Amino acid sequence: AWTHRWVESKHKPDYGRFVLSAGKFYGDAEKDKGIQTSQDARFYALSSRFEPFSNRDKTLVVQFTVKHEQNIDCGGGYIKLFPASLNQEDMHGDSEYNIMFGPDICGPGTKKVHVILNYKGKNVLINKDIRCKV
Repeated sequence: AWTHRWVESKHKPDYGRFVLSAGKFYGDAEKDKGIQTSQDARFYALSSRFEPFSNRDKTLVVQFTVKHEQNIDCGGGYIKLFPASLNQEDMHGDSEYNIMFGPDICGPGTKKVHVILNYKGKNVLINKDIRCKV
């Protein structure tokens, strides 16, 4: 049923494919299922729409959980909030977004969380160093 809610981009034919799985370690094999990447060293592009909302005068909280089951040497996993105008089947790395954040790990020197906000058409990277746990 998750495939009815989520759309995999067809922008590039070599994007990795997602599967529904509890992964290698879990508490309950059925209850702990989530969307999992299925191929190493690939780019992925998956999106889902949600109902329009306003957070005017309210705090907006966006969170997601990543469970790495391997010792990755270089990679990242980002969540992006796109404008409603996004063509989901053509989504790609240069698609316009409003918010992007997630871990970026590459060798011993790069282990940080990227946080980028789009402000007046420009992507602005947060100027605080947020270390990600590995």
